[in-house]
Amino acid sequence: MTLEVNNLGYFERLQHVSFTAQPGELVGVLGANGAGKSTLLQLLCGLLAPSSGQLRFGGSHMSQISAIEQRQLLGYLPQAPNVEAAVSVRHFLRAGLVNLQISSPDTELLRVVQTLRIEAFLERGVNQLSGGEQRRVHIARALLGDQPWLICDEPTASLDLYYQLQVMAILREQAEQGKLVTIAMHDLGLAARYCDRLLLLDHGELLAQGTPATVLTDANLAQAYKIKARWLCTEDGVTLLPSLLENSKS
Repeated sequence: MTLEVNNLGYFERLQHVSFTAQPGELVGVLGANGAGKSTLLQLLCGLLAPSSGQLRFGGSHMSQISAIEQRQLLGYLPQAPNVEAAVSVRHFLRAGLVNLQISSPDTELLRVVQTLRIEAFLERGVNQLSGGEQRRVHIARALLGDQPWLICDEPTASLDLYYQLQVMAILREQAEQGKLVTIAMHDLGLAARYCDRLLLLDHGELLAQGTPATVLTDANLAQAYKIKARWLCTEDGVTLLPSLLENSKS
């Protein structure tokens, strides 16, 4: 199912964004704080109604798809999920199975629990977990079901280095299984290493899109982030050593 975004806008926060994305792609959405990353993801998953433009997924206008139908199409990880204080991890995950039409809920719950390695705290309250543990639980809930589209807002936030790599490898695997995976992120090294394509936002507009090599250029990084970059490349991946541009203003 192809995603088609045409001249999408949300008042002054996002303007004139157009791109397409295909099944099997891991698409990273980048930009400085306030660039419009979360706004774009909320528009894509229907939490916000665009003030201009349109988007289609699999040929259907997202604005014409009901909330229940959208639940069958996409899994969503918000940037800052809200969880009631007394809810256990097991109960929280079971609640995420609503409207997914899964024939074996217990098997599906076990699958995501094992994928994110959260067996040890299934019976604990979500609010009793560390920030990183909570993030893994929320990612597990977003992975419930077999929806063709997965949208994640800062999936590696609060995670240590080990789990950052683990989560990115999981998302990479989801794309390789044929899903469209769209994620907002800050870590440019992880974006360059794991993403097929990048969308770079700057003050609500799409500054660049394409492969990591074509998007993460010196000129684009200088404009979007006010930094210059030195890239270290090995056979295992790449990492970024950033430094401030001289005379840059916050």
